[in-house]
Amino acid sequence: MTDLTQYLLSNTDETADFTSTSRYAGAPLKVMTDSSGRERVFVSRRFVPQPAENGAGPMLLVREGDRLDLLGAAYYADASAWWHIVDANLIDYPQDLVATPGRKIALSTGNGEG
Repeated sequence: MTDLTQYLLSNTDETADFTSTSRYAGAPLKVMTDSSGRERVFVSRRFVPQPAENGAGPMLLVREGDRLDLLGAAYYADASAWWHIVDANLIDYPQDLVATPGRKIALSTGNGEG
């Protein structure tokens, strides 16, 4: 293990050093060796929690001008918490959620549930 790899892993107790509100908070770090023999440290895959059943959780009607960061700030008091909304809707392209005014989207409780 290289000195940098050892430092990264020892400095973070082998978890990613993100803020507590990040979707990657506490995610384990992994080490791989690439084809040239260099060690690469990366954050392990994050599995998205299953959303609540349709209509079981809070819903939001998208309005003209809505943006995910503004919705994160309004509903979770943190603009960077927009990812809770994306997780609750299981979509590939986050901006699609707010692209169509009048669309109903699910809100997450912000605790890992849909």
